[in-house]
Amino acid sequence: MDEWWYALYCLAGVLFFYLVTSACLRGHSHEVDEHVSLMPFADDPAAARRVEVAIGKAVPARAPDARLEL
Repeated sequence: MDEWWYALYCLAGVLFFYLVTSACLRGHSHEVDEHVSLMPFADDPAAARRVEVAIGKAVPARAPDARLEL
């Protein structure tokens, strides 16, 4: 009988994870997802231009405010 409780416990955990994840992702829009996917290129203007040419969408590129000094 302990195996059934363990299986039920695991199934409840997976169901909880699914419900929480779907609730969190419900508020996302397609525009937000596209904007977030372009953020890695935003701090490198040259890379942003290459991505703009490749995909045909504007990348909000800007130079970093401060450079790291080693």
